[in-house]
Amino acid sequence: MRKLIFLILLTSAKIVFGQEPHQKEALQVEELIEKNNPNLYKTIQRGGNFLVLDNYRNQKRRRYYVGDMFGFKTKSGDFFQEELSEIGDSTLTIMHYNNVERKLETWVIKVSDIRKVYRREVYKGIKWGLGWGSLAAFVPIFYDWIQFGRSPAQNTEALILIPAIQAGSIVIANRSKFFNGIKLNDNKHLKVFKSY
Repeated sequence: MRKLIFLILLTSAKIVFGQEPHQKEALQVEELIEKNNPNLYKTIQRGGNFLVLDNYRNQKRRRYYVGDMFGFKTKSGDFFQEELSEIGDSTLTIMHYNNVERKLETWVIKVSDIRKVYRREVYKGIKWGLGWGSLAAFVPIFYDWIQFGRSPAQNTEALILIPAIQAGSIVIANRSKFFNGIKLNDNKHLKVFKSY
């Protein structure tokens, strides 16, 4: 009797939850692109330009489309982190808000004037990483004090390691800031491509 009930439950679960692969409807390539990367889809539909950051050393490409956030530094030292509003044949256009004059400015920048491109969003200041997690540097001192009765003032090896551990935690907390820039040189080029 148990085997019969188990067999009925097994077949009913297969009928209810099972779906044959040929009954699934596959999405078209355009629908997948529109769903996963709408800026790429808009560029393809209107036949616009897009930026490509080529890395010849490891053969990787990073693409930027109109509407993407793009952070870069020019050869004159100006820093921009704005949304791309237009990409021409050899220029790119961004809308930059001037805090001093309190107005929106349109900047047209040549691609050849860009010196450095940033992978992620750039923020000001340093994250110090001070919080409850930074107290973990004191764990060896407290362990020696509780387990072996060794006073924290006498434990000079651990006192030397605490600043080194804290400096390491600050570097780890700011790794996205310290290792963010891509300097354009012989191995890395920024180009404008046209989609057809």
